[in-house]
Amino acid sequence: MNRWFVTLLASLGLVILISGCSSKNEPPKNPKDAAYEFNNEKSIVVYGEGIAPLNTVSPAQAIALAKRAAITDGYRQLGEKLYGVKINSSETVRDAMLRDSRVTAQVNALIKDAAITDATFKDGLYSVRMEVSMSARRWQELFAY
Repeated sequence: MNRWFVTLLASLGLVILISGCSSKNEPPKNPKDAAYEFNNEKSIVVYGEGIAPLNTVSPAQAIALAKRAAITDGYRQLGEKLYGVKINSSETVRDAMLRDSRVTAQVNALIKDAAITDATFKDGLYSVRMEVSMSARRWQELFAY
């Protein structure tokens, strides 16, 4: 009787252990847990804008310069979103009055594989839609700090 009871308990414990170790590939229920799932892709989208200068040789040159300005603005925005902005400021106070206030912003970034997904030129304004996409695993490697 005692041996039968021990065998029953041991087999019941083994069944519970085996059934507890099995898992299903279900999506996580908690939204915070989704950040650690590496099967999906992450992407950032920005819109860069550039204005055509007035003193150009031809309309084609104006469009080309506006396009270049829009792409540069898009890269700057991507750098701000991915790496942040360094802000420096200084103020000069004399005789209890503010004499001078200066604020500078700086972005240092390396952007790779940015794609221009849309571009338009209308009324002297060139607009581009830029996107950077990468796997969540690569995203975590680069930006987890």
